[in-house]
Amino acid sequence: MTLFALLSFANLDTALAEVAKKPESATNFLKSVSKKYRGSKMIKIATEKKVTSELMGKTTVYAGHVYLARGKFRWENDSPDESLLLFDGENIWNVQYPPKDLGGSIQVAKAKLSKNTQSQILISMLIGREPIDKNFEITSETRSEQGVLDVELKPRSQDVRVKQLHLGIDIASKEIRKISYKDDVDNSTVIEMKKTEFLKSEKRSLFKYKVPKDAQVTNL
Repeated sequence: MTLFALLSFANLDTALAEVAKKPESATNFLKSVSKKYRGSKMIKIATEKKVTSELMGKTTVYAGHVYLARGKFRWENDSPDESLLLFDGENIWNVQYPPKDLGGSIQVAKAKLSKNTQSQILISMLIGREPIDKNFEITSETRSEQGVLDVELKPRSQDVRVKQLHLGIDIASKEIRKISYKDDVDNSTVIEMKKTEFLKSEKRSLFKYKVPKDAQVTNL
């Protein structure tokens, strides 16, 4: 009886150890990642975006910063040319600045958030005000030896016109390191999150836009 009891406890310890080793489900893990991002007053992310044109076979690299706060969104690129994509909670502003050596007018496109424009603020949809799983569902997952969880996501709405959407998430820090996807004409986009800062206060002026006097404005 004593031997049986000892064996039973040993088996129980083994079973508990196996449970402890079992990784958290991708769905629950994604929810905890989403909660971390949504819990910050403002997030600043240094980004490198690579866009490969299917038609031209050419890759362009953009370096810049993303700011997120309570569903609002700002993405400013410094190279190869200066540009700004801003969602103030109501309107999407797409601003293209002329090359400094050539001059010219600032080009501003203004649009309301709709099924035709919401893919422009994909990052905000992924890690903005709402939980990730509200807008996307997991279709596959892999875990690397380097501690990165790769999940493929499918938009719950056909209005989000992206496919082959993947998130690469550092398991230890619960931070998103990479977003990749293809658009409806098979252009490929890979966004590397070089550095993510979770800030304690929101700088509201970042999410407001005033059209310059000499800008050319197009309302979409």
